[in-house]
Amino acid sequence: MKEIVSGMRHLPIYKKALVIFGLVLVAISAVFPVFYRIRAASELSLNNERFLEERKLDYHVLMAELQGQAAKFKGDAGILVKDISTGESISMNSSKLFPSASLVKLPIMAAVYQAELEGRLQLTDKLVLKRSHKVRDCSKLYFKRNGTKYEINDLIVRMITESDNTASNMLVEALGFGYINQKFVEFGLKDTDLRRGIMDLKWRRAGIENYTTVEDMAYLLEKIYNRELVSTAASDRMMAVLKKQKVNDRIPRKLPDETIVAHKTGSLRDTISDCGIVFTQKGDFIVCVITADIKNYRTAKRFIADIAACAYDKCYNKKTEMPAL
Repeated sequence: MKEIVSGMRHLPIYKKALVIFGLVLVAISAVFPVFYRIRAASELSLNNERFLEERKLDYHVLMAELQGQAAKFKGDAGILVKDISTGESISMNSSKLFPSASLVKLPIMAAVYQAELEGRLQLTDKLVLKRSHKVRDCSKLYFKRNGTKYEINDLIVRMITESDNTASNMLVEALGFGYINQKFVEFGLKDTDLRRGIMDLKWRRAGIENYTTVEDMAYLLEKIYNRELVSTAASDRMMAVLKKQKVNDRIPRKLPDETIVAHKTGSLRDTISDCGIVFTQKGDFIVCVITADIKNYRTAKRFIADIAACAYDKCYNKKTEMPAL
């Protein structure tokens, strides 16, 4: 800069003006990108704040709607809806114990992947089907010949997507109740356990029940979504399996056909449930509903579908653009 100023002393006035004008242009070109980035960051921050405030208001409205639906429901219900990107959530009876039914298959799947990570088994290992594994209800394997071998990978998919109870019992026997319950605790589940086999009605009549909460199920789903359960690879595989769910008469029932839902259902004589992740262009959200003391299956399934549809319509079916949070 000193050299430029020194050289300008011998220049005519009009040339000095041209040099000064050039220097000003250079300075502006250097400052403008910084100013633009600051302005863009400021606008993004403002958009984020507006979006967060709007989603908070949407969830406030949603809470009132769901409370009204829950008050009319003839039965008991645990409900949790959570926006994954913002953390905004609403819940009712979130820590209340409910019979887990087939929801327990979700953490059982995680325990299998954990066992693989620890070297206790390989997903390509084959397990032998025994008569003691067989449960007639919701099981295609019930009709298969005893002694038939099935890959663990195949059993996981059957357990989740078809809710096959026989496949579940084969995996439970391979791991053991002690190992599975230990992993439930290590995963961070507070109130989920496995005290008896899947659909072991003899032990259920004796008062032995498997329990869970919507809070535990939502926590587990969020860990999978964030790729933090067992490992990144295992979380990805679990998410892929959950997206293949074939029982779609609850959470996805009233959502647009193209909506992707990764979820696991549960059913018992007096319990109907569904817990999953709904993927939308306006953000992804978790919805977990467990019902008990129900009058009939159809009413409970419709209630769960209404909860999911209400959350989607009130918060995720809007024109507001979602900023980069």
